[in-house]
Amino acid sequence: MTERSRPRQARAAPRTEQASVAPRGPYRIHVVAELTDVPEPTLRAWERRYGIPTPERTPSGYRLYSESDVEQVREMRRLCDAGTPASAVAKLLLAGKEPRESSPPRTHLSEPYAETVEGLLDAVSRFDEAALDRQLRQLMFLGSATTILDRVVVPALHEIGERWHDGALSVAQEHLASHRFGTVLRDLMRLADNPESGSRVLLACFADDEHELGLLGAAMRFSGWGLRPVFLGARTPPGALHTAVEAVKPALVALSVTVTPTRARARELVDDYASACGGVPWLVGGAGVAGMAEMIGARGGQVAPSDPEALRSVVRAAVQRAAGPRPADPRSGRRRS
Repeated sequence: MTERSRPRQARAAPRTEQASVAPRGPYRIHVVAELTDVPEPTLRAWERRYGIPTPERTPSGYRLYSESDVEQVREMRRLCDAGTPASAVAKLLLAGKEPRESSPPRTHLSEPYAETVEGLLDAVSRFDEAALDRQLRQLMFLGSATTILDRVVVPALHEIGERWHDGALSVAQEHLASHRFGTVLRDLMRLADNPESGSRVLLACFADDEHELGLLGAAMRFSGWGLRPVFLGARTPPGALHTAVEAVKPALVALSVTVTPTRARARELVDDYASACGGVPWLVGGAGVAGMAEMIGARGGQVAPSDPEALRSVVRAAVQRAAGPRPADPRSGRRRS
């Protein structure tokens, strides 16, 4: 018995020695997520955006977190939960300073928009609906509808899209953000609406398109430019648009397409929308418009520029044209009265 136990004791010594040489963890990312209650996508996002923490990597690319990395994540989460923006916490932790909850640090006192964007992204990353709603409610105090759109909403949505594309955010998190942002944009659009505005603009998504955020943003811009948007929303078929054009008599029709249809479907829709608009000037914008630009131009439409100032010039020119004699209705060949 004694002779057999000696080899085992001899072999056990290297384990103790190895543990003293490498006391750090190491922990894989799923273990850190369980230990800290911080989701894996958030851990990746904090590392990529703030350098908090900086785990080692195995030759195959897996993250290995040390004990100090885990403590850093816990502190990051604790202060974020207390209401401090993630960017501010990260800067203090990297500088080796001790943040105080009683006086949350503010790194951009002259730039509330950047802090708001960071707060929104952090809430989405943590799937924290309550924090996201709190951040969104504060938007109303940051300025005009178009200021909020340009300085907060557009940058936040762009970054959410990038993180989703990189795999740092799940489809569920992206849907949560889209739903909440859509609600806020509708509220802002109603606040920006001016019943005294003379010219009205019809806004609608293509018949197969459910993504309204870009169109809601356009509606807010139109309100800021003295127009009155009439929002038809997602999946608007050409027949419904034609009915609205006849009833509203808008100065302009703005359509949105985020995913380019097949060529045959795109041609069918462009033809039908051109007919539905009659002699009313019409624009098409969105991520899916590039593959349809030639068809749109051939039917008398125009591709909406992505730059706000360029879009404003195009809209102004279109409204001015609409104020003059109506061009021929392509369905009848006659001028509309």
